[in-house]
Amino acid sequence: MSYHIEDTKLLTLETVWGIFWNGIRMDFSMSGYLSVIPFILVCISNFIKKSRLENWIFSYTFVAVFFITLIVVIDLQVFNTWGYRLDATPLYYLKSPKEAWASVSSSPLLQLFISFIILLIIASYIVYRIITRNIDNWNYIENIPFIPVSVICLLALIVPIRGSLGISPMNQSTVYFSTNNFANISAINAPWNFMSSIVNGTYDKVNPFTYLPKESLTETIKELYTTSNTTQKVLKNDLKKPNVIFIIWESFTKKATEKIINGQAVTPQFNALKSEGIYFSNIYASGDRTDKGLPAILSGYPAQSTTSIITEPNKSAKLPVLSKDFGDNAYSTAFYYGGETEFANIKSYLYEADFQRIISKQDFDPKDWNSKWGAQDGAVYKKFLQDHANINQPFFSTLLTLSSHEPFEVPIETKFAGEDVDAKFMNAMYYADQSLGNFIAEAKKQPWWNNTLIVIVADHGHRIPETGKKVDDFKIPMLWLGGALEKKGIEVSNVYSQIDLASTVLRQVNLNAYAYNWSKNIFDPKTKPWAFFAFNNGFGFVNQSKQLVYDNVGHKVIQQNGTITPKDQDYGKALMQRMFQDYLDK
Repeated sequence: MSYHIEDTKLLTLETVWGIFWNGIRMDFSMSGYLSVIPFILVCISNFIKKSRLENWIFSYTFVAVFFITLIVVIDLQVFNTWGYRLDATPLYYLKSPKEAWASVSSSPLLQLFISFIILLIIASYIVYRIITRNIDNWNYIENIPFIPVSVICLLALIVPIRGSLGISPMNQSTVYFSTNNFANISAINAPWNFMSSIVNGTYDKVNPFTYLPKESLTETIKELYTTSNTTQKVLKNDLKKPNVIFIIWESFTKKATEKIINGQAVTPQFNALKSEGIYFSNIYASGDRTDKGLPAILSGYPAQSTTSIITEPNKSAKLPVLSKDFGDNAYSTAFYYGGETEFANIKSYLYEADFQRIISKQDFDPKDWNSKWGAQDGAVYKKFLQDHANINQPFFSTLLTLSSHEPFEVPIETKFAGEDVDAKFMNAMYYADQSLGNFIAEAKKQPWWNNTLIVIVADHGHRIPETGKKVDDFKIPMLWLGGALEKKGIEVSNVYSQIDLASTVLRQVNLNAYAYNWSKNIFDPKTKPWAFFAFNNGFGFVNQSKQLVYDNVGHKVIQQNGTITPKDQDYGKALMQRMFQDYLDK
């Protein structure tokens, strides 16, 4: 609460007291788990040499103190970056240590390290004093045989571990007590939450998001997916096989397109390009990370709340992918990225997608590796243009940017003054926008421009700049450009999702989209305008007049805009339930 003082200052004294009063139950639970091994050792202490017992107790205690303190400190920054408490998610990225380091290197590492050392010293001193003062008394308690008493104490740990003597065991919702979501998640014990995520984070066949009975679930989903099986064409009718380019812009939040700093727009190039194509002003990302955004865009597959399908090749291999559909129809296909595709298991997904060429960090000159992630956007766009100078048409090519990812290192002079993370993010976004503008200007000179559709879309949104509304963090821009467009200078203001892109594009180029059953055709006159997004243990549902954000731990709507009815909640719950079940069934 001290680390996130700006959020804490908004709480009343009563709410602050409630955090400690409700949260202590989970603290007791974690303490109970940590006490099991020492209690077992105490139970058999009469049969262990005194010096050996002391060494075991000390060693266990200080190892526990080290890792518990480490978890607590990491949790501070995880919430600052992702908006939820530490769980098993960061473990997915340890397979790619360089990229993981690049992702966290913009964090206040010195401040966190000092906090870790101070907490470690204090905790170590306290437990040292407790153990050294009491270890000599572990023989008998007032003439009662020690072993039976210690066994009873060991068995009694079940009470704090479970949180009560009732039927329901300890879980996150046990400590939830307020309508303020920050207060609720502050009451959670970080080590307990992390350990629980590791133990319970792999779901076999049990859907943790079961809200509705099967009959009403099917009917509710059916209401959301209506279609006429027709489409309004926005591409030129005489183009049988137009080229298609996807530019997936890292962390491209719509908030950045609306941001003005000292009279200077953050994304002036993108803003100017809106009038040259079709601008979709109400699009929402399906998830909050790149490994969720890629399947959402290329497979029309919704993001999972507590995991990511791309990290499980046996499941992601079963997804439809646009590159396969285009490749099966005589398109050449390519994927461009300036970083390591091994990160978050993206590489396996791309290979399963049958991209004929996959361009990554190793394909660029090391002098262009001027970011911790790899080659900057300018270098990637340049190579893309070089490779496509004499390419056979038609082609389907995807380019994933990286310059606007943490730690926001860009090869230009600072445009917006400041050393805080907000200023760095805006500078990175300005460079990414500049690189895009240069690319589009050069693309217009290419022989393939008149036959090409270019789709610019984000992989996910971003929390910066903060608005206090989670919905805003998932709102992203999307823009269609290129000479293949029949209609230009149009704004589509209806609410749609990132996952709707796959079906929409396929229908525009006269390809079958039936395999993309989660993806709606935006240009079908009967398609209903709505979007759904998932975040850690929760979801959001948005339509033209309403927005709701639902927390699955507390089982409540934590943010809303408009009058939310039980039916609106059922729409979101039905999507969450069916989508996660579909993931489990893969």
